[in-house]
Amino acid sequence: MIYVINFALVNELSDMKKVIMVAVFMTTFLSVMAQQTDKAFQGRIYNKEYGICICMNFYDKDVMVPGQEIFGALDGYIGSDNSSQVWAIVESKVVKKNMAEIDVVNNYGSEDFTAVLTFEKDSTYRLKHKEGSVLKFPVNRKWQKIPGVVDFVKTK
Repeated sequence: MIYVINFALVNELSDMKKVIMVAVFMTTFLSVMAQQTDKAFQGRIYNKEYGICICMNFYDKDVMVPGQEIFGALDGYIGSDNSSQVWAIVESKVVKKNMAEIDVVNNYGSEDFTAVLTFEKDSTYRLKHKEGSVLKFPVNRKWQKIPGVVDFVKTK
């Protein structure tokens, strides 16, 4: 009889261990997901179709444009694989934890625009032009105009 009771306790402990393991896993998973959305506007995102990226840190506002440190620390910038020209994100405001409004100016200071950047539920980012100049980059001696809505994915 004692062996049966001990065997039942062992089974209960095994079930309890499973419950504890699942609880630990879920807590870890939820905290990782929370960190991703809490700092959604920090890092580098990329659009393969147009070869453009956004490097950003809307929280600490400490992004330096490589080779163009004269701009100092910025909220971020939009760059192209095919051009050395950048569009500096000179002002950003996180409106919601998944939405930010940005003010952008080209590196000559001659053109600017405002846009909304959202972190979507499928872990992509969407840049929507609101008003102002068209986002464009010189590619093969022609201006490559970027559409008003562009999707990005996070890179490492």
